[in-house]
Amino acid sequence: MVKEPFQCNNVNGSVNLITGSLEYSNYGYFPSKTWAYVFTGVFGAGLMVQLLLSIFYRAWWTLPTLTAGTAVEVLGWGGRVWSATSWKWDPNDGGIWNTSFGAYIMQICALVIAPTVYSAANYILFGKIITTSGPTYSSLHAQSFSIIFVIADIACLVVQGTGGGIAGSAEDENGTDIGAYIMTAGVVLQLIVTILFSGLFIEWIWRKKNDKPARKQYNPFGRWRNGKNKDRSSIEMPLSNVGGVETPDSASENARKQQDYVMTSSSNIPYNGPSLSNQKVNILCGLITVGTFLIIVRSVYRSVELLDGWTGKIAINEPLFLGLDAFLMALFIYIYTIIYPGFFFGRRLF
Repeated sequence: MVKEPFQCNNVNGSVNLITGSLEYSNYGYFPSKTWAYVFTGVFGAGLMVQLLLSIFYRAWWTLPTLTAGTAVEVLGWGGRVWSATSWKWDPNDGGIWNTSFGAYIMQICALVIAPTVYSAANYILFGKIITTSGPTYSSLHAQSFSIIFVIADIACLVVQGTGGGIAGSAEDENGTDIGAYIMTAGVVLQLIVTILFSGLFIEWIWRKKNDKPARKQYNPFGRWRNGKNKDRSSIEMPLSNVGGVETPDSASENARKQQDYVMTSSSNIPYNGPSLSNQKVNILCGLITVGTFLIIVRSVYRSVELLDGWTGKIAINEPLFLGLDAFLMALFIYIYTIIYPGFFFGRRLF
């Protein structure tokens, strides 16, 4: 064990006396204390505002999505504050700067998982838009839309959380690498789910703009929502609604189908809020577009980073992390605070 000769080299920025290079454990760099405090404050303020807005507008669905996601961000940035304030000089093997491994795992797990929680807000929000402003324009029925994507989102969280747990409890580098790969799988899965969501989102916008209702809607959860003996896994639109030719003999049948379709599309979905004007729909669609874009960019960055490994060039680049993760997610939550969904769907307390 190397002792006293190296103890005097414990000033921040001191190099390893054997290799002559500056060496840090875990991060591969000394995380900025300033940025750690800044983003802890940014997300902390966002958390308080989101919590107050969700209560004031009774937008309870934003609590486990926007509010919870921001709380996880605060937890992650708290971990970086912990890391930035707990560096110690280890004189062994020439000297290396060590920080708490628990703080490191805490911040990486929280900051990887948080945007997945944000994604659920988009899925639920778009499901509400479909229900109130155009249930006939989506190939996936509004009853099933939010359910399917929220379940997929939970699956992403489980995979990412499992990877984080393995990495956090690992006793060697091989174990932490396995955890990182599992977390990567969760991030990639989230990216795939987000892209599928984007496809259905674009389809709905195109159909609504061109007034082209879907010929058939798929509603895999309809049979449970409408009773065991009623199979609503798919609903076929009457021809009169999709540009087909309606004959006198089929008029009454099409009328019956249309009535049945409208009832299935809207009345069976619990919603007591106000209807949305086209202007409000456009604003909310713009909100989802920007939010989804930010999440996709961040997910691509995180996927590449984790695949490159804990000590890869991307993982040890703090400015890149600040720009493609911290800033993008802060922008996300503040956009969703300024254009708060509860403004459109919520019911004020007073």
